[in-house]
Amino acid sequence: MRLRLFSDIEARLSRVRLVDKEFIYCRPESVTIAKLPGVPAINHVGLWNENTTRLTQLRPLAPPAVFIEFYPVTWGELGRNAVHGNMVIRLHIVTATLAQTDTPYRDEALHRFRLIRAVKAAFVDFGGAADAQGRSFSRFRYSGSSTDHNHEQVCEDLEEWTTHCVDCSATIDNGYILTPHNVTLDTGDIFADAFGEEMV
Repeated sequence: MRLRLFSDIEARLSRVRLVDKEFIYCRPESVTIAKLPGVPAINHVGLWNENTTRLTQLRPLAPPAVFIEFYPVTWGELGRNAVHGNMVIRLHIVTATLAQTDTPYRDEALHRFRLIRAVKAAFVDFGGAADAQGRSFSRFRYSGSSTDHNHEQVCEDLEEWTTHCVDCSATIDNGYILTPHNVTLDTGDIFADAFGEEMV
């Protein structure tokens, strides 16, 4: 489930663009991936690690960057090994600037909030229908944010969403739903072990 979510979030964030010094989100239905305007606004998307902020200060990657953190999930049974649960996903949005709001560089100092606004736009109506393995997630609900007020050059602002995940992958094998009996539908096969020969 986390691999599905990470891939879909990464694809969504790739549509956050920097166009004429403004951050925008290009909706999938508005423009194809080959014709996206401007340049990518986010230079790196990765998994969160507690050491990431220190590494970013050493500059092995160029901000802005977004790191995805998955909160622990308590899974509940749906039957036949399918599970579901609420998943909280926190985005660590890492930016860097020396600008201050009380200087002529006020716009640069507040640039991070414009990026956050574009990231939030990317998560509007964001959900995932069941894939071939039976994994799906509901529309993301915005559930929290935290502004970094204790930083030097590197800022780490937090944005949090909640989604409900359903994982039916344990009940699907090679694209077919596994059942406790040999049952087929509309194929003409005999249901002998389910009903007995006299029922065919």
